[in-house]
Amino acid sequence: MKKILLTSAMISFGVLALTSCGNSKKGAGSGDTTVTVTETPAATSTTADEPKKENAPERVAYTAMPDTAILGKSGEAFVKVMDANAVSLQDADGKSTGSELTIKLSITNKSKLDNKKYFSLSSSDARLELDNGNAITASRTEGDYSPDAESTSQATWTFTLPADTKATKLNFFLDGTRVSVNLKQK
Repeated sequence: MKKILLTSAMISFGVLALTSCGNSKKGAGSGDTTVTVTETPAATSTTADEPKKENAPERVAYTAMPDTAILGKSGEAFVKVMDANAVSLQDADGKSTGSELTIKLSITNKSKLDNKKYFSLSSSDARLELDNGNAITASRTEGDYSPDAESTSQATWTFTLPADTKATKLNFFLDGTRVSVNLKQK
């Protein structure tokens, strides 16, 4: 009886071994239906319609239309809006506190050296109109806004906009003249 049990166990073990060896040999050849899985790191896919999100404050670009203004009674001041960008501001709880709009300007004195016409176009000579009808002055300025005759200077004006407002127009004043440029979000 022991001999029969031992023989049947050996036969079962042999059949099992042949079956598993047969499958591995069959897998090495053709007709194998085994699936091989290789791991690759997942890449974040972005489509052409969906811009890449970054972990940074929201930024809004503006376009000036027209992007130039000629001021002064004799048209000596030529101002060009080079760049206008706003960054959203929030408090520690994530509540909007407004935005900060930075406008980069190129200011050219078109008068001839012989005429010796000089002017100063400071940020206090400008008003930024908001979509709620209010007008504000710049909170910070950098650069030179008093170019010599036949020269150009660069200036940067920063405006602090209240929450839920957008810039719509920048008004320049000089020597009794006023010229405006419209600002639109891109």
